[in-house]
Amino acid sequence: MKKFLNPRTWSFNWLKRRRPESAEPACALASCVGPQSFWQRFRKRHRPSGTLLQGVFYCRPQCLETALLGQLSRLRIMVPSPPPPNRIPLGLLMVARGKLTYLEVRAALEAQRRARHGKIGEWIEKLGFATEQEVTTALALQWGCPVAASYDLSTIQSAGSIPLPILEAFQMLPLNYVASTNTLYLAFGERVDHAALFAIEKILDCRTQPCVAGRKSIARQLDALRHLPRPSEVEFGPMNDLAEMARIASSYTTRLSPDQVRLSRIGRFIWLRLNVNHDPRSKTRSLTTNLVFRLSTDSSRPIPFERPERTLRAPQAP
Repeated sequence: MKKFLNPRTWSFNWLKRRRPESAEPACALASCVGPQSFWQRFRKRHRPSGTLLQGVFYCRPQCLETALLGQLSRLRIMVPSPPPPNRIPLGLLMVARGKLTYLEVRAALEAQRRARHGKIGEWIEKLGFATEQEVTTALALQWGCPVAASYDLSTIQSAGSIPLPILEAFQMLPLNYVASTNTLYLAFGERVDHAALFAIEKILDCRTQPCVAGRKSIARQLDALRHLPRPSEVEFGPMNDLAEMARIASSYTTRLSPDQVRLSRIGRFIWLRLNVNHDPRSKTRSLTTNLVFRLSTDSSRPIPFERPERTLRAPQAP
């Protein structure tokens, strides 16, 4: 009874129930010293700070900048995966399906060789040997993907989606998003890049499924997106200074105080996604800022001139 009537006991028990050490997880940075005084730790209990970077907690902007520098350094030296070598050449596939003759394929290959640019499918269309729909169907068979029938414009133009420079580099568009399965469908107009799909899965925390659409249709949609405002998207580069990238990223995180930061390398880009929740209990009301760093060296994309397919020989007379 005496302990109950003692006000000092009340204060001690009240502080014990609200220990600042249990307010938030420990910082993942090994060299972090954290807040020094008791009242600094007590303020952190009522004003939670810190940011999740790739799902790992960092308590202060200095800790986050150090971690960002390490992540950016790892992504900068990452060796991109080469495209799969076992796909059937497009011309050979269309000959096998009876859409082209071997003479038409050789003519398209010769035109491509002389021009030193463009895909084989573009030259097949330019020379009038096949329609865009026929080439798109063959591409879908080549990559084992379905053909996109239509576009969901709300998915393409939604705020906080994939940055436009990345869409343009890979000639792809968000086709549709299915919330029940957390799956984002992406349409490619040229080569289906599975490394890009994997990176998008990591940064958007969703599943991705590829499909193939007409090259001209993708180009028209991307051209329309260029004329739309993109307030949540900031592009930097070309640049290679990792310390400058980390300083810029840390500056944005200090100013915006995001709850979560994700980053990944997609081709010649490093993409940071900063997510700020208005209400920690609700993930629906959030703001997203995308930072895109364009690396000055491009070792992840093939050269514009596509390597010629295997030369088709005329069938020998028996």
